[in-house]
Order: sequence, then C-alpha cells, then structure tokens
Amino acid sequence: MADTETDSGASLVKKRYEEGRRTINREVRDYWLNHAFIHGRQWIYLNRTTGTVQVLETDPDRVQVTANRMWPATRTIMSKVTQRDMTFEVLPSAADDATVRGAALAESVLVDVHDAHKWEEMREGLAMAAWKGGTAAICVDWDPNAGSPITDLSALNFNEEPVEEPGEHEPGETPGIGREEGPEPVFEGDTVETLLTIAEMVVEPGVKDAEKARWWIKLQALPPEQVQAQFNLKTKPPADAAAGDTPYSQGSVFENDGIGNQKPDLTLVFTYYERPNALCKKGRVIVVVDNKAVDGPKPWPFPFTDRLNFALAFETPVESRWTGDSVVSMARPMQVLYNLAQSSITEHIKNAGNARMAVPQSAIELLENLSDIPGEMFPYADGMSMPSWLSPPAMPNWWLEQPDRIAMVMDDLLGVHDVSRGVTPSNIESGYGLSILTENDNTPVGKMVKSQAICFGKVATMVLELYQDMVTAKRPAIVSAPGQPPESMDWSGQDLEGQTRAIIPIDTILPRSRAAQAQQAEKMLQMGLITSYEEYAAIAELPGSRSMIDRLKPDVAKARRENAQMALNAPCVPADFDDHAAHIAEHNVFRKSVKFERLPEMVQQMIGLHIQAHNVLAAEQMGNAHAGAAISSVLATVPRADGGPSLAAAALPPGSLDPLAVPQLTEDLPGNDQLAQAEGIPGAADPAAMM
Repeated sequence: MADTETDSGASLVKKRYEEGRRTINREVRDYWLNHAFIHGRQWIYLNRTTGTVQVLETDPDRVQVTANRMWPATRTIMSKVTQRDMTFEVLPSAADDATVRGAALAESVLVDVHDAHKWEEMREGLAMAAWKGGTAAICVDWDPNAGSPITDLSALNFNEEPVEEPGEHEPGETPGIGREEGPEPVFEGDTVETLLTIAEMVVEPGVKDAEKARWWIKLQALPPEQVQAQFNLKTKPPADAAAGDTPYSQGSVFENDGIGNQKPDLTLVFTYYERPNALCKKGRVIVVVDNKAVDGPKPWPFPFTDRLNFALAFETPVESRWTGDSVVSMARPMQVLYNLAQSSITEHIKNAGNARMAVPQSAIELLENLSDIPGEMFPYADGMSMPSWLSPPAMPNWWLEQPDRIAMVMDDLLGVHDVSRGVTPSNIESGYGLSILTENDNTPVGKMVKSQAICFGKVATMVLELYQDMVTAKRPAIVSAPGQPPESMDWSGQDLEGQTRAIIPIDTILPRSRAAQAQQAEKMLQMGLITSYEEYAAIAELPGSRSMIDRLKPDVAKARRENAQMALNAPCVPADFDDHAAHIAEHNVFRKSVKFERLPEMVQQMIGLHIQAHNVLAAEQMGNAHAGAAISSVLATVPRADGGPSLAAAALPPGSLDPLAVPQLTEDLPGNDQLAQAEGIPGAADPAAMM
C-alpha cells in the first residue's frame, strides 16, 4: 500500500529515487563528462567495468596537450543566449477595468521579482546547466520566513511597554540605549526559485511530460551545519554527498584532483514532491536526510494541482523521453581527437624538432675550443667530410592540417563559426551580408533561447499563483521600467484579480546584432522615419541612452518621469519653463501605450488634464512672445525665464536693432514715455528694470 506510514517516509523516498535514478544514468554521466571537458579536465575516461569516471594516469615521458576549444565556444554561446534581459507580459483574461489593472499589477510584480530574486543570474546558470546536460530545471517553493516586511501592521499592538528580560543586553550597556526601538519586522513569506541540473533531480520513470508526472525528487548537497540549522537537528548529519552511488560521487573524481581546491564536505538532502492524485488524495512533501525523514509528510502546499512545481529547459529536446540531449556530448569525442593530434605534433617537435650537426669523431676536441667570435675558422682533418647540419624530418601536410579539420567539425557541432568570433569571412565585405551570416549563425541558439523563455514563463506563472494564494497583507514592490525612474507600490494577492498567466515574448530576448540594429536605425533616419534622438536610441538600443536623453533631451526625460508618477495616481503640475511641445508629444506616446489603457479612468482623465495644462501654458508663452514683438523687436530677442520662444538677432530685419530706427509713437498712446525709455532713447530709465 502506498499510503501506509511505513511507505510514506524515508524508505519510500529512497526507493523511488533509485527507480528514477536508473533511468537517467547516461544523462547524468554525460553531464559530468561535459562539465569536466568544458572546464579543462579532458584526459579522463569512463570505466566500463565500474561505470564511473576516472582520470587517465599521466606518463611523464609522453606529451598530453589540452587544447580546450569547448570553453571559448561555450562562452560565445552563453553570451548570445543571455544577451538581452527578459521581459514579462500578463495578458488580461477579460476586458473589464479590474482585470486589466490586475494584469498590469502582475507585470509590475514580476519586474520586482525579476530584480530582487536575481533571475538574470539564474538564467545564466540555467543556460549553462542545459548546455552541459541537455536538461535543466527551476524549482519553485514557498519560504514562510522570506520576503519583504509587511507594511500593513495595523493588527499588531505597538502600545504595550516592552518587557526587559535579564541578560538581553551586554554588560555595562544601558537598556534601551544603542539598540533600535520598535517591533521586529513581520514577514509573510516569499517564493524561492532553485536551479537544478539533470544530476540533481529524478522524475517518475516512464513519463514523457515530466512537469505533469505524479512525483519527483529534488536532490541538493548542502553544508552539514546548514542542514542541521535549517531542520533543527540535534546532531550534525554526515557528509555523504560524495559517497556511494550519487551524482556527486562521479563529479568528485575530477573536482578534487589533489592539486586544486579541495571540495568541501556536503550532506545530501532529498525533497520528495507528490501532487494530489488517486493514490494520494492530498499529495505530500517529505524531506529526507541521512535516510531519515526530517520534515513531513506534509500535504501538497501549492495552489496548483495540475502540474508539479518545476519547469524544464532543454538544449535539444528528445520526443521519446522527458530528458534532452546536448551537442557538447557530440563534440566531446572530437575534442579528444583534437588533443591527441596536438599532442602528437608537440611530441614530434619535442623529439625530432631540433636541428643537429654531424661532425667526425676526431673533431670533438676541436669543438670544445670554439668561441662565439664571428667568422672563426674551424679546422678539420684532411680527407674527411666537412661537418654538416642534420635537418629534422619534415611532417606531411595532412598531419599538420588534421587538427584544423577536427576543429572545423567541432565548430559545426557547437554552432560557433568565424562570424561568432568576430572574424570576417573572405569575399564578404558588405554589412548586409555580414548581418545575414550573423542571423544564420544565431539560428541554433534561438531554439535554446525559446526553451528558456518557456521555462521562465512557467516559473513566473507559478510565482504569481503562489502570491495570489499566500500574500494577504500589503507588501511593497520596486518597479524599474526602461527609461523610467524606479517606482514603489504596495500590493497584495487579492489585487492580482486572478491574472497569473505570464509569458515571455520570444522576440524580446532573441540575440540581435547591435551593428545591424544601428545600421537599420541610420537607414530609417535617412528615410525620415526617425525624427528625434530618443526614437533613434530606442531602435538602435544604444547603451547608456537614458543618461544621454537626460542631458540631450531633459524635457523628454522629465515627461517620462511624470508619466511614471501619474500612472501611480500622483498628480504632476506643469512648469512654466517646460518645453510644452516636447512634453505633449511624450505624454501622447504614453497615452497610446498598453499600460495607459490598463490605468483607471480617473488616472487617464488626470493625465488628459495635465496635457491640457501644457497646452494652456504654451498658448500663454506664444501670446507673451507676440505681445513683446508688437511692442518692440528688442523684446523678441530677449531670453525668457519661462523658456518661451525668442528670435536670434540675425533673424530680425536689417536695422531693427538700431536705436535710431525706433518707430514714432503717437501722443495719445498710453505709456509713451516708458516705451520710449525702453527703446533706449537718451534719458530713459534702466531698460533692465523696465523689462
């Protein structure tokens, strides 16, 4: 029976781990071999008798060259995969205002989680794990002692006098002085995302869709003291991570080679997850350390029951099983041949590459008397042959060219070519041709990027579902959008309105050539499709465009900040020194965005009134400019404190600034004397004071 007390503890977890582990032996072995090859440990082999990875014994008389081509290729691939940051979209399931606002809030929450939980760093690790083992995963858990402090603490009573317990302060310290007053922060929990390699997880054997399996087991190697503190154990657990038939026992063969850093002692922690099913109605979660259940069994804690709490990413999916393959496994034999060829050439140079001189035996004593004087004569006996150099045997061309052929095969397997390394191919000089080659070179990477996008989309969906179910009190979120200042907002799970399905648009994270983007922006600029710097910076994706816009287009930067503030229902008052045309244009761009459409109607009306105020101030500036020009041409050239329009002196008609060319004022005009003084007539008052 599956649900008995005996079968629901450590024995069940151990049994099912062994069942699942036997089905992925090859994938785990390939992962550790690929890991070793990429990091330079390439003189190893698989012992077919013991089934373990072993280091090849070195011979001091033979040359063993490690010409690692897999490491630079891996760096190039990882740079392409993680070139652009992830962006999330939560599409509303309905058109009503509450649903639209919930979807917008969910996107903002994901932006905060993306930064706070360091998802970009995790994405790099996910790409590397999938590159080495063909399969990688991200597990989502809920930690009740994590997260941001709760901002709504109205239910707590802070009026009670704190009781000073004996021994709480240091000797000689006055109670209550030097220590922060007030209650300790209260946490409501937060999600925890864990990166897992193929060697750190097993799934129910026989399934093709691992995420829909009944159960799976997470395997972690942690320091013994950390395990003891986390699960409140009386004694420190043993360090059993590198002992027995575990994935870490294979890795320890080449991780600790006696000449590098010694691998620390680690303890294995097995976490068993089983979602609710017909054989286990409530599901269960069990944590096993040292063949003992230290936590659980507990019921399934997640709000979703149609899937397990992890998401997979692949390098090359395989349709017949839940694990994938990696091209690194295919390139590994070619790396062995490449090292062998380089070793053979180097050994030939070592043993037969030095030029030697043949001299008669009777001339040995004469050689000892030679000096380094140029042109020195060397006598040799009459009737004997003259000493001569012995040339080393020439290596055949096919021998010298063989490493290049092997390297070419490796490059084709790994998807790294001359264009990837920044080398221009022969007979191709146009930028358009190079952009086509770059696009074709990035095609194999696109499949891996797509798999990562799907994986993180599922992770984001699970995170939102947990937030909606677990977060009941208000908590802050820091949101930073491109071109916008960081925003702080309070939210709870109820505010999400059930909008938890998140996706990552593939086009937003596919690798792109910055040179091709800049060339495209220049063509659009020449065609007149781009008329401003901010449009050019957005299309070309110029680095540091925000700081450049702050300096070159300060009104555009200020208008964007106002957009962010007004979206949070914070009114902004236009200033008389604003460039109203630039502000109105930038506000209208925001009003045509999806984010504006999801704002409440009251906020939309407030933004409309803000734009109308800019319109009124712009009309006032124009009226003041016309009034000044009607009085005198001089007033049209004076800079205005409110940033109103003014004319350059060169733009005025000839002679308009001549003091003698002042138009005659009629006697019946009011203020005749003051206007004459303002025009610079002798005896007039100070023109600056008049203005």
